[in-house]
Amino acid sequence: MARETRDEAAAAPRPRPDHAAQPSASSGASPDKDRCLVLRAQDGDINAFEQLVERYQGRLFRTAYMIVRNRHDSEDIVQDTLIQAWRSLHLVREPAAFRGWLMRICTNKATSMARKRQRRATDPYDAEGLETASAMAETTSSSTADPAESSEVNAQIEALADLLATVQPELRIVWVLREIDDMSYEEIAQALNLTESTVRGRLARARSLVMRQMKEWA
Repeated sequence: MARETRDEAAAAPRPRPDHAAQPSASSGASPDKDRCLVLRAQDGDINAFEQLVERYQGRLFRTAYMIVRNRHDSEDIVQDTLIQAWRSLHLVREPAAFRGWLMRICTNKATSMARKRQRRATDPYDAEGLETASAMAETTSSSTADPAESSEVNAQIEALADLLATVQPELRIVWVLREIDDMSYEEIAQALNLTESTVRGRLARARSLVMRQMKEWA
């Protein structure tokens, strides 16, 4: 069983750090494009799955980082997510809904790790992870990076990550998926296996906590 897991891990496409600072197709992700790539990947086309990796690895890392606030943990979450996605791709019945399915895997792993870390002493702020998260965030925006603008983005991500650390993981992930990843209520509900009313309720509570923290910091 362990040998099988190692073999599958070796076969699964891995995140590519060299793509972090390059434009990502995930910014133009569409259900139709996903459907085509997923169907090809389900037929054994590893290149199609690699294209899915390139489309979503930046989004996965950014989401994981906002939850666990640690670069290495986030990288592990992304890697584990992609391995599980590769192994379970045949279970996807609605290829166009691949994005939500993939984000569910990622958020489950990130939330689980966040809970474990809550039971331990809080880790110090991970500045190196911030740089990686910032670079990954650039993959969903313009590829032209101004040094001053990058520094401002770093500071904003740092402040946001610190602020979100005060919010319960269950509320934090809903806030991240809505406000950072711009997912719809329906998509979030599907990704987290919740009702839309629960998503709206958690998002309202998260927004309230975030706004309260912002006022205290002002």
